[in-house]
Amino acid sequence: MRTESGRAGEREDRLFSLSLAPSLSLALALSLSLSLSLTTFAQSGRKPQGQQGQQQGEKPMVRIETREVAVPIIAYDSDGNYVNDLRPKDVLVLEEGEARQVTNLKRDPANVVLILDLANEIGTFKNGATEHYGKPEAPIWERGANYKVVRGPTQWEFANQFISGLSPTDKLAIIQYAEKPQLIQDWTSDRDQATRAISSKYRVGLKSSYYDALKLAADKLQSRPEGRRIVVLISDGLDSNSKINQSKAIQALEKARATVFVVGWAAALRHEIELNIGWIANHEPGGPSAIKRRAELRQYVLQLEGAATELRQLAENSGGDLLLPPTHDDLIRANKNVNAEIGAQYTLSFLTEKAPSLEDKRAIEVLPARHGLTVRSRRSYQLDAEDEKARGNDD
Repeated sequence: MRTESGRAGEREDRLFSLSLAPSLSLALALSLSLSLSLTTFAQSGRKPQGQQGQQQGEKPMVRIETREVAVPIIAYDSDGNYVNDLRPKDVLVLEEGEARQVTNLKRDPANVVLILDLANEIGTFKNGATEHYGKPEAPIWERGANYKVVRGPTQWEFANQFISGLSPTDKLAIIQYAEKPQLIQDWTSDRDQATRAISSKYRVGLKSSYYDALKLAADKLQSRPEGRRIVVLISDGLDSNSKINQSKAIQALEKARATVFVVGWAAALRHEIELNIGWIANHEPGGPSAIKRRAELRQYVLQLEGAATELRQLAENSGGDLLLPPTHDDLIRANKNVNAEIGAQYTLSFLTEKAPSLEDKRAIEVLPARHGLTVRSRRSYQLDAEDEKARGNDD
């Protein structure tokens, strides 16, 4: 027989069970709902909040952007003649060793910067050929119909003939340098205006600002977004007065993607200097001044040879060429070779992947894919300002 206190305890137990039942039902419902939600996320491929984004061990996503790059090229057949029917399928482009798709080949107008070296640091050997060494001067009436009583300096003559050989669609700017570089003619397609600028502003000097002149040429080319970019450089490649160094000058040209054609002084000046050294030895006393002068001239010849090597590297890396005419007359006639090279150039366009990178310089190689074909192009290119801006947005 239960006592009164026992019955009271049972009533309290029943009340406690009734109050606990709703809480257990609510917890069970919440648990079931969470389980169904997780199952739905898993089946749909979506990640629950807090787990979206990069998972442990997963590689970060990198956006690859495709860009079109244009470089000038020249093609020759097996006989050394210029090829005028080049097609995209005739060449293969490798960038950093990887094949790139060629999208176009065309003939573009040229933007040409002509640079004249007017520095006479070692003497007036660049002005013209010396005729009196080793033989008496011939009378005027014996020199032929083409003889000029007053002849312009060699570079002046070269420039006039080079300008006349440019295509009417080409644009030209002219820089001369000695103590400092000077833009004597801004962009023009008026050939008469360009030759008048040389005639009225041609000035020689005693120092050489060669690297500053290259930098000025690169800056001028950067202002020409359309067409080929070309530098025609008549120089001995020596510098004594520039504000910037060689590395910065070359880098500026690379960023401008300029093709450089060089007409070098090394061979012609060596010939003139050897004549001068021989004349000093035969006609001047063997005093200290004569000995010093011969030593200066010999040292200058060595410097010319070293600079010619650097000029060749500059030209060939850019897809251009170096000419070393043996005499002043040959140097003047070299304009025909340079004009022909510029006229034979194509603009080749190819697609490149614009992946994030710390390197601004890309190595490229254009190879022939047609029998008997030889191709010359630049060996690298620099990302331009637009590429760099885009890279900053993508990284």
